[in-house]
Amino acid sequence: MKYLCNFLGISYYHDFEEEIPESLRITKLIYEMQQGEYQEEERPLKPISEKILSYYKPYLNDMFFNDGISYETQQEFEIGYDELTNRITIPIRSEIHDLIGIKGRLFKEHIDEWEQKYIYLEPCARSKILYGLHKTYPYIKQEGKVFITESEKGCLQLWSMGYCNSVGIGGKKISSQQIEKLTRLGVDLIFCFDKDVTKKEIENIADRFVDGVNIFYLFDDKDILEEKESPSDNQEKFKYLLNNCLYKIK
Repeated sequence: MKYLCNFLGISYYHDFEEEIPESLRITKLIYEMQQGEYQEEERPLKPISEKILSYYKPYLNDMFFNDGISYETQQEFEIGYDELTNRITIPIRSEIHDLIGIKGRLFKEHIDEWEQKYIYLEPCARSKILYGLHKTYPYIKQEGKVFITESEKGCLQLWSMGYCNSVGIGGKKISSQQIEKLTRLGVDLIFCFDKDVTKKEIENIADRFVDGVNIFYLFDDKDILEEKESPSDNQEKFKYLLNNCLYKIK
């Protein structure tokens, strides 16, 4: 599609909403607020310069390694370090590999209450992307299923385990754009959310998908996860949940 856009002289990132009448924009805004999707800081999905990556040091880190993200995975996903803000940098790319944002994780094990663990060093439209899809898509199609994690970290952890068919949605809420992109993958969807997300919350998400999409959930009814622990935080626990706690919701 991007090739055709370039051939025809059309911007792949054209914002069609600019042409929508104001009355319809208000209607769309109300709908997004009802769905819990609207964010004032949300921006159009547009690429940024690759030169931005040169601002950061290409350092691998032990903190991610100890959290289940191998050095090889860190290198594969271009993890770096920002000296100015003391943050681990996580480049955010679209499904067609364009750089669209940089997320920064504070380089500290224990975060004080007044500190933000994650910030966007280069803001992007989080609700319009599936993190990791630019690398994981071939494996998703090959396996016929995709593991959906809350965070970018979850996608990186699963990649390190050898489960290369995953994406991250950047939080507990899922947008209409992300739902559409997941649906278009044409594979089984497996939600791997943190321990504190209830089955009812996942069922509410599943209800937003069209009929015919197979949706599963790793539900920890054996109580093996710690409070707020993610299924991807521990390889043995993930394997156990996958073999014993995988349930079909839709």
